[in-house]
Amino acid sequence: MEEHRMKSTQRRFHATHTHSGSTQSITSLPDSPELDRAHRLSKYVWQMAVRVVCFIGAVLIWTTWHTWLAVIPIVLAAVIPWVAVILANAGSQAESDIVAPAGAIELYDAVDPRLREQQEDARAEAYRAEQERLREQAQHAQEEWQRNGDRSRVWSTKSRTRR
Repeated sequence: MEEHRMKSTQRRFHATHTHSGSTQSITSLPDSPELDRAHRLSKYVWQMAVRVVCFIGAVLIWTTWHTWLAVIPIVLAAVIPWVAVILANAGSQAESDIVAPAGAIELYDAVDPRLREQQEDARAEAYRAEQERLREQAQHAQEEWQRNGDRSRVWSTKSRTRR
């Protein structure tokens, strides 16, 4: 029974850690949410500063040369807020940075039918083992009852003598 649990744990460990490549260490964890938010805000502020520079550049180009080239920084200044918001909302985490908390349930990879079959077999075996354990426990309780009988309704001789 203990050997089965160990094999099942090894299968689960293998199944959950082989597709991600490696286990996570404390030094490879992603930034905290507060630090991530600060980085995104910093990037957004820098992009808005570039937007202001684009507006100033458009004004300087127009006042100096009176040419259509002033449209280029104006278009950039119009596009930068959209790009800045998208980049700020995207965050800095790649999919490989996502860390599952300890004890989290990870679903099997539906693409690999062998892995799915292994996990279903392991679950079925665990279910059968638990049912067998409960059956043996009930059998033992029944045998114990048959050996000792139901003595809950039998009066002891001490209770009769006290009357």
